Amino acid sequence: MEVEITYADVSWLARGWELGDIWCLTFVRGLDEAEALRRLGTAEESIRPLTYRELTDEGLFPRTALAGRLEGWVVLIERNGCEATKPDAVRALSAGTELVSVFRHDYATDLFVYAIDGDRLTSFDPRKPAWRYGSDPDCLLEAMREVGVHPTYPSEDHVTREADISAEAPTMNEALMLAARLTGVVLTKEVLDGPLMGGVVGAQADATLEEDAGQLATTSLRTADLFAAMRRDGP
Repeated sequence: MEVEITYADVSWLARGWELGDIWCLTFVRGLDEAEALRRLGTAEESIRPLTYRELTDEGLFPRTALAGRLEGWVVLIERNGCEATKPDAVRALSAGTELVSVFRHDYATDLFVYAIDGDRLTSFDPRKPAWRYGSDPDCLLEAMREVGVHPTYPSEDHVTREADISAEAPTMNEALMLAARLTGVVLTKEVLDGPLMGGVVGAQADATLEEDAGQLATTSLRTADLFAAMRRDGP
């Protein structure tokens, strides 16, 4: 029997009490933990059983990622990191399967990524879902509306200063619910506190589009224009 996932199931993550204010959760269908870590780029010899408590107590983040099993999916957990959202990692992780990633960064740009078989179909900042990019940026419109993410927010004439963001602005709750809607699974505290696998992620030479856009966020250019100008996530 399928269990309905509610906002109560994701609110503990959205509050940030466990994972902090910078984290990335990446769900990949059909892989086991070790294979997901390999595709992410972790060193083979570094893959080992590791708990979230050990990760934090030993200060192993951000270069160490964790992986846990969730009913036909694996979840990659990165604290203070977002390696799984980078172009090469998205292609590798989603090759032959499906990927959903939610990146939270309270001091920069959040990110939602959906990819199938190496193709990043759509990506967007969950707080500004109108500005989407990818090979099929509108592929999730129905699912977005179902969880309360308005695909047209913010409108062209909307003032986007933090003080002027309206009640319609999506939050991390909606981003996590969208991930749950697409995967049918959610990271629980029991899984996070239980036995996981960990591995050290190799350094990536190239920054992501989102990091580039974040560095230029103080300019007068719109985020959508930045993405269009800097897009280099080609086949």
